[in-house]
Amino acid sequence: MEPDTPQAEDLTCDELAIWRYMDLPRFVSMLATRGLWFAKAATLRDDPYEGFCKAICLETPPPDDGPKCIREETTEGINVISLRQMIARLSQLSAAYFENARDHLYVNSWCLGESESMAMWQIYGAFGFGVAVKSSVGRFHRSAMFDVDSSHYDFGKVTYHDELESALAIQRDLRGPIPVPGPKLRGEILKLGFHKRCCFRYENEWRAALYQDHRPDIGGINQRFDLEQLISAVYVGPRAEDFFFDVVSSIMDKFLLGKPLERSLLLSSPKKRKSLPAN
Repeated sequence: MEPDTPQAEDLTCDELAIWRYMDLPRFVSMLATRGLWFAKAATLRDDPYEGFCKAICLETPPPDDGPKCIREETTEGINVISLRQMIARLSQLSAAYFENARDHLYVNSWCLGESESMAMWQIYGAFGFGVAVKSSVGRFHRSAMFDVDSSHYDFGKVTYHDELESALAIQRDLRGPIPVPGPKLRGEILKLGFHKRCCFRYENEWRAALYQDHRPDIGGINQRFDLEQLISAVYVGPRAEDFFFDVVSSIMDKFLLGKPLERSLLLSSPKKRKSLPAN
């Protein structure tokens, strides 16, 4: 079953709250580098389906298929092929890009919601050492300092699929129109970064996706952001002890981050009502 299409306001509302949960080293790295870490999808081993795509392409016609009128350069010299052979090769080249989308996609993930997520605190702060940065969709857009044109990145809510492998959103039929390397192909590959299996629905994820040419030597990119614009508040987890609150406070002072530091109250006991006076 395909999920409902997200409402437009969910994707564009400037005030929609987003949360970035992390451990303390990642928080320090964010402040020290003045940026956010975009992990290559191929390195996200917790989900081998990140950037997954099924591509169907044209088969190569036989050598004697039609008149040979297209000259191509190869490592072995000049070769002459037919028009149908050239189109088939373009189809196969495009399919290779889609099937290797995990090597081109770099993502930075946030959790949607006006309130905190206990599930995310369990993952990043189960031992009391988690930190969460609160922001909004609008703040993220305004604070991003990408040095590439807009065809190289996209933002949006992740759609979760009960059967990802059969979802139309991650299938590409390249036997008709063929997107060649360029803005259109980049845009189609970026779309793949916003689809995940339903087992990750608890993340309620909003993310930014960045396209890069194949770079096998790196596992991610640190992208510059205006952190004063991005961050509205910083939270320590519900199991954090007083000393950890003080540590995070001193780190924020060191890096001159003038934002409120809050303590999560998700595990605080409810307030008791005052006793009623005796009759």
